[in-house]
Amino acid sequence: MCHGHPRVHSCGHQSVIWHYCPTAVIDLETGYQTTCDFVSFAGSLPSTANCPLKHCDFHNAGNGKWTCCNCGARNSTGWCTSMSPNPRWEQNTISDESEGVNKCDHGCCRNCTKDALPAKSKKKKKASQMDQQDSRDAASVAPADDPQASDNITLDYSGKDDE
Repeated sequence: MCHGHPRVHSCGHQSVIWHYCPTAVIDLETGYQTTCDFVSFAGSLPSTANCPLKHCDFHNAGNGKWTCCNCGARNSTGWCTSMSPNPRWEQNTISDESEGVNKCDHGCCRNCTKDALPAKSKKKKKASQMDQQDSRDAASVAPADDPQASDNITLDYSGKDDE
């Protein structure tokens, strides 16, 4: 059974780290692995890692602070948490009940204003991030500590049989 470990990033997007079982399929041309037919998921956990989506507008905001283009509130998470200027009722598509919506809940998009850091702060932040990366690299002692170490599978195609 393959196990998925979901991670929720500060932008609100989710990613999954997979731990594959021996029956998982490997595409020999690309090297990508596909889960088996029996999959289980652990509970979602928050992650401090950057969002893996290349075009995540919140991740591309730089310092993670932005101003909502919908209501004008300043935010530091991927979804606007301010009270909506226009509370409304919406039909829940799952329960088919009416729900009051009083939060803006707008996701950071490319129309939202990204709050930029001053030039000095950007340099300090970049140097700090490099120091943190160096310390993480030094801390990774054994490959077993790497959550994606189970993704690395070595296949022997030599065709030699034990005699």
